Amino acid sequence: MNNIKYSYMDHWEIITPQGLSKPNVRRSYMERYLKQIAALGFQGLDMFAFSIPMYSRMFGGSFKDFEKFLQDIGMEKVSGLFNCYIGEHPNERFHDPATHDALIGQFRMFCEMAKGTGVETMIFMPAVSYCYVEPVTDDKIHHMADFANKVGKMLMEDYGIHLSCHHEFWSGLREKWAIDKFYEWTDPKYVFFFCDTAQHVIAGVDPVELYNQLADRTWGFHLKDTRNTDDTYYRIPPDTELMVPDVPRWFYEAGSGKGLCDFPALYRAIRKNNYSGWISVEHDKADIEGKSFADCTAVSKWYIENVLNPILKEEK
Repeated sequence: MNNIKYSYMDHWEIITPQGLSKPNVRRSYMERYLKQIAALGFQGLDMFAFSIPMYSRMFGGSFKDFEKFLQDIGMEKVSGLFNCYIGEHPNERFHDPATHDALIGQFRMFCEMAKGTGVETMIFMPAVSYCYVEPVTDDKIHHMADFANKVGKMLMEDYGIHLSCHHEFWSGLREKWAIDKFYEWTDPKYVFFFCDTAQHVIAGVDPVELYNQLADRTWGFHLKDTRNTDDTYYRIPPDTELMVPDVPRWFYEAGSGKGLCDFPALYRAIRKNNYSGWISVEHDKADIEGKSFADCTAVSKWYIENVLNPILKEEK
């Protein structure tokens, strides 16, 4: 059977006396949130790299202190750090080689903060928003691939952390032909693939097909569903996921029903390819339409345990 462990991507909002809030404004809110995901059986946490200083201060002063809190409540560690750039500032565009040295320094800074903990992967969006990249050309993809090669080599050799690339539907690497060229021009020893089911479906890319193609380079998954595809809105800045007028909610929890992602097919592919590692549950912006992050997370975990995990035990 595949050796799968489950992590939770750090999206959560709660109702407080001051209104809707992220739990990171108060330690008591953070403790309640993290204990909820621990109670559901999540072993790891994927979190935004920029949150390292905040969580470190809140839980004792260092990132090791935060990791120890997770272990005290029954979790294992922070399994992954998510780092992305929108591209609004021209100094944060990977398709421009003049930005590379400074941006590599930022990746090193986050890794230094996480040094000595169990972080395994840096989940990374290798292209900024489509509107800041277009037109997408071979030269620009080459520059993005070159940056990923340099960062991936540094992360692996200096910190033992895998660089895994995540492709949003609104990013400059959204279409299959561009994604194919990116992985053709990156080094498989240092640059890995991170499969976000909903993001690929929205962009018209089959995540199961793409995973099968890149199975040997896959270093994680975000499981979330969608009920929409898009070939129109992905150019809208600054946040396509919030700016589109007639799609109130792009993402839904796995197991919610009526979605476009074929999770059983994905798990059959995971079984066939003998994937072992982390799978992360994600449902960002779950509070839209009055939903609850706690409810959505419980629905996803029930669906995983009762529908998807049994597929991993079937005969190959």
